[in-house]
Amino acid sequence: MKKLDYDVLKTRLTKKNERDIAEGTIFCSQVIVNQCGKRVYDAAYGTNGVHGEKLKKDTIFRIASMTKPITVFAVLQQVEKGNIDLNAPLSEYIDGYKDLPTGKLVDGKFQITGKSKTPIKIYHLFSHTSGVESGDICGEFTAKMTEKEKATLKDVVEYFSDKPLFFETGTAQSYSPHVAFDIGARIVEKVSGLDFATYVKKNVTDVIGMKDTTFKPTESQWQRVVKMHNVDENGKAIDKEDDYAHIYGNNPLTYYCGGGGLVSTAEDYSLFAETLLNGGIAPNGKRVIGEKYLREMSTPYCPIEFMDEGTQKTGVTWGLGVRVFTNGNGNLPQGTFGWSGAYGTHFWVDPANKITAIYMKNSFFDGGSGAMTSVCFEEDVLASLK
Repeated sequence: MKKLDYDVLKTRLTKKNERDIAEGTIFCSQVIVNQCGKRVYDAAYGTNGVHGEKLKKDTIFRIASMTKPITVFAVLQQVEKGNIDLNAPLSEYIDGYKDLPTGKLVDGKFQITGKSKTPIKIYHLFSHTSGVESGDICGEFTAKMTEKEKATLKDVVEYFSDKPLFFETGTAQSYSPHVAFDIGARIVEKVSGLDFATYVKKNVTDVIGMKDTTFKPTESQWQRVVKMHNVDENGKAIDKEDDYAHIYGNNPLTYYCGGGGLVSTAEDYSLFAETLLNGGIAPNGKRVIGEKYLREMSTPYCPIEFMDEGTQKTGVTWGLGVRVFTNGNGNLPQGTFGWSGAYGTHFWVDPANKITAIYMKNSFFDGGSGAMTSVCFEEDVLASLK
């Protein structure tokens, strides 16, 4: 194990974040880095909005796809209880999703290309190998959804139950922005008897101590939600005013989106990451899930040959709801796992060096795991290892 050098870490992170703010790439960010269960670095940079107040450490961020690992965590809790089987056909839990056609866009027009003969299994959903809401065809159907069809998790899952797949299940990989994970969340609802927001609060966030992680922010929590960073036609940083009616896209708050609907704080998500590092034991000492079941999350479920050529060289593939580094050729050490959000949030868990790292920003551009802010955060932390 390599130890983090606090002085190097502070210098690099401060320099990079202050430069990003000066250049208008961000107007605020927050980082937390832990090692061996101890806080190494915790800092908030910039202001909440272009001309806002200094960013506070209890600021709440829209975490978008960093919701996915929490959804999978909830699913794995039910796997541990014997209520869900990762290798079972999806049709055992949800109506539809059988004998679905496959399709693609040809010259901008959707065409049916065949029929998938492989049953969708639960693990296919979380390893991006199901074909559900994937590739260039996913916008064909999400764009056409009415307010009624996306009013609740149940409505969204039913809407997609007969929609074409991007490829035959289990033969390729393509990122599913949210629906594959919504299906998992809906299964949790069905086997637990609780709506997904209530389930997550009762069985995940409250137990771990994540007091500001929710699908349903209170009025006081909304006041701490960070302003969204955007740019005008000249590339100048501007605020996007919040209508306090949406968290992820234009989805209503009644839709507990398992693929992207949560808000959280850096501190809350740090507690979650520490729980992942500790094999299911939260920092408060409570066991939230058995280690055997939690380890399924960081197990490579997507064959490396399904990834594009460049990604194959880095050894990065999909576990369940997270990307997993399977060799030492990538930016992060072998065995590291984590994910990002479309608005720029980013995290990883490094078991070899016992590190958890959280980066938070909210922006309408430069989001996801490929964001330069995310890549530089990884580089700065790794460069701080002795």
